Amino acid sequence: MVDVAAYVGAGATLPDSELNPFDCWVEDTTPNGPTSLVKPLSANVTTRKPKWCADSPYFQEVTAGGNWRHIRWVCRKWSCDACREYRIMSELIPEVSAALDWAWSLGMTLKFLTLTSPADHILSEASPAGAEARRRHLGIFKKDMTRKGNVFQYLSVAESHKSGRVHLHLLVVMPYITQRVLQQKWGYRVDVESVGLRCPKCYPGRGATREARKRSMIIPPPGRGSCSNCGHTVDWANPANVAEMVGIVALEMSKYLTKEASMAGVRKRMNRTREWGQRCKVKRPKAPAMCSDCGDEHAFRFVGPSARLEVAYPGLKVAAGARVAYYPAGGAPSKCWGKDTVWVQSVAATASSGLVDHMPSLVNCRDSLPGPPGN
Repeated sequence: MVDVAAYVGAGATLPDSELNPFDCWVEDTTPNGPTSLVKPLSANVTTRKPKWCADSPYFQEVTAGGNWRHIRWVCRKWSCDACREYRIMSELIPEVSAALDWAWSLGMTLKFLTLTSPADHILSEASPAGAEARRRHLGIFKKDMTRKGNVFQYLSVAESHKSGRVHLHLLVVMPYITQRVLQQKWGYRVDVESVGLRCPKCYPGRGATREARKRSMIIPPPGRGSCSNCGHTVDWANPANVAEMVGIVALEMSKYLTKEASMAGVRKRMNRTREWGQRCKVKRPKAPAMCSDCGDEHAFRFVGPSARLEVAYPGLKVAAGARVAYYPAGGAPSKCWGKDTVWVQSVAATASSGLVDHMPSLVNCRDSLPGPPGN
């Protein structure tokens, strides 16, 4: 698999996957052009400034002994710029990288398909009925493509055109199949291209014909590996070049998820075939987990959205950012959450009433409350 670190080292400035989503927010300070599968990634990266995940909810983490802290976690919405950047780095780039390795192991190139249908057809409708029709038709299409034992595993995203029509974008592990055969099986127009990079020497631009643009594509092995138009080659043994291509594909797929938060009540999401999901999808860790400090399992309770809670409880944001944890009256600090944690005795008797510490009437007098025993 392509090392994500190599991708970052190639010149991209997406946030590090190990960073907390509230510490590394990126916001473009100069305009970005549209991304493309064949556009150099450097053209999509601009100067950035810190930003927070605005819609992040609060959770309360409670120890076995009844101590607690409030933490913010990511909203994970593709419409949130901060979470989009974080998910591109931590989810999409590793997933695309795994798919590319899978395709190469089978002696294939990774393909990008666009499936369209007539404007008056239900497959083009931005509605729940249209979404169900696309799901069923795509399932039939996959069955036809694999009838002779061919591999056809994909990640798909629906995109709504400015006309209101919906079409599908697929990233596919599949052998070479002609456009004519693909269109016969789908029933309508299909565009297909292998994932690659634009030739920096002779790419003719968006105004050129589709065939002219394809001739200036550099497709990694088992593709040609060089530009068929001018012969320019790319060192595909250099992980930075492969990682740049992976990053471009990830950005392209994320673009379709962020164009509209919803389509007439249809949730924007990625869909995967079962084998693609098993081989390529990044598995998210599940909470609760055993605490490495105390050896017990912590409980996580959803508290509410940050926009509402930070108005009603003005001390909450400050406490969460300052790593403040609480123990009830008569209790004591625990070993959890590291030496940098600031322990405060709560005015609440139990964790379930823990928000009382952040009420406006208490925020200004918190310094007068007792600290840990022995201080």
